Amino acid sequence: MVNSCVFFKMDNYEGPNASISGRLIDSKTKENVPTECKYGNFFGGAYMGSPTVGYFSVVEKDRSEVYDIPLEGSGTQYWHIKYDGSYSNTQVFSGNYRIAALSNNFYPVTKDDVRINPGENTLDWEVTPYCRIINPKVELQGGKFVATFAVEFGDNTKANTIYDAKFLCYPDCYVGMYCNYCGQDPGASSKTIVADGVTINTLTIDPTNQLNYSEFKYAGKGKEHFFRIAVCAIGVDANGRPTHNGSHFYNYSPTVKIVY
Repeated sequence: MVNSCVFFKMDNYEGPNASISGRLIDSKTKENVPTECKYGNFFGGAYMGSPTVGYFSVVEKDRSEVYDIPLEGSGTQYWHIKYDGSYSNTQVFSGNYRIAALSNNFYPVTKDDVRINPGENTLDWEVTPYCRIINPKVELQGGKFVATFAVEFGDNTKANTIYDAKFLCYPDCYVGMYCNYCGQDPGASSKTIVADGVTINTLTIDPTNQLNYSEFKYAGKGKEHFFRIAVCAIGVDANGRPTHNGSHFYNYSPTVKIVY
């Protein structure tokens, strides 16, 4: 007979003893690479489901070598990346880790031998985005919200074709491809963006257009609206088949808040 009290014994394992934080840094500009996080069917502030974009795949290296844990699958941890291109995890066990950034808006990077020591740790990542949004501006002009920006490819020997560009708007700071109330506005998207790093491209959102009603139904009452520019660059071969960024991850401008 088993004494039921056995099931209420406290384990003797120590809790997490380390933290880690850092930035995703553009290899050229040395600025953060903004992103979007999406968790399965949940996004924004809801840490639920499995992430599909905006995360690291993490395994404890010693354990993965014993149990053959892949970078994507059972036994993998997911560390989420913030919208501004930074990350922080305050509940980590010290040890040796394999960390990979595979499903993001920059070329994949894996760090195979990361040592996390007890206490605070900093690990920045130098990455190359699929494209860069240069000198973005978002302004209210003549009754419309206007976004102007230039674009250049992160590596034009790989992703060298603009798939799409969008001007996004949402009532909170989690604005992105998955949180956008103005996706039907014809002025808010384009597939003819010039990506020479110099040409100024323009997208617009009309708050009086009924297609944007969900976002601007309280227009003129001092509500906050959050805007971002999103551009997707892909690589294709001579036959039009995708070679890079076939999942269509978008690069983003910093978020702009406008009270309207």
